[in-house]
Amino acid sequence: MGEWRVKRLSGTVRAIVFDLDDTLYPEVQYVRSGFRVAAQRLAGSDCDAERVFDLLWQTFENGPRDRVFNTVLEQLGESDDPQVIAELVGLYRCHRPSLRLEPAVRGMLEQLHIKYKLGLITDGFLPAQKLKVETLQLDGIFDHIIYTEELGREFWKPSPKAFEMMSEALNCSWKECVYIADNPGKDFIAPNQLGWQSVQVQRADRIHTDVATVAGGGPRIVIDDVTRLGEVLAAN
Repeated sequence: MGEWRVKRLSGTVRAIVFDLDDTLYPEVQYVRSGFRVAAQRLAGSDCDAERVFDLLWQTFENGPRDRVFNTVLEQLGESDDPQVIAELVGLYRCHRPSLRLEPAVRGMLEQLHIKYKLGLITDGFLPAQKLKVETLQLDGIFDHIIYTEELGREFWKPSPKAFEMMSEALNCSWKECVYIADNPGKDFIAPNQLGWQSVQVQRADRIHTDVATVAGGGPRIVIDDVTRLGEVLAAN
């Protein structure tokens, strides 16, 4: 197991609830997919779509990430018109992404579903998150899915609302639930407060590598790949 010393969850686990981005699949896939669509929109006679994509990706890697489209428009010698930015953001959020769920992850979920109730709680803009779930063909795997955007932005994590609703929907007590996610800045605060157990997935290719763990937001267990969840659940 290398440097990763996997602990095991305590007590009885009946429900396993997952985050989506950078937990079940590498979010970098989605970013690159969205940039492909934006690159097609920005391509012209002076710069083809592949070159525009390279500019978008380089800008994303180098930062600032909240101004990728503005920066690339400037590099292309165009004005970062707010209407153009809004159009690009809309294309990015509403495009049908090119994503792939690793066979090992799908196999793990199918095996877990034999014994446990499975849930999904995900933040993010609603069209984007629903298209991700649809593309990854996750609907049939989970007993219940909560898109926090449907509840209202104020109920995005770290709000406990979605976790309370999920526990009720799966008919499991809080101490029987575990949340699997990636972001120690927001993901684990509510489940920790409610008495859930928590597991952080630290993917090597995760987008956010510099997120500080907030007070009360640390996971109980850390693994480097979601498929190692079986080791964590070995006693259950």
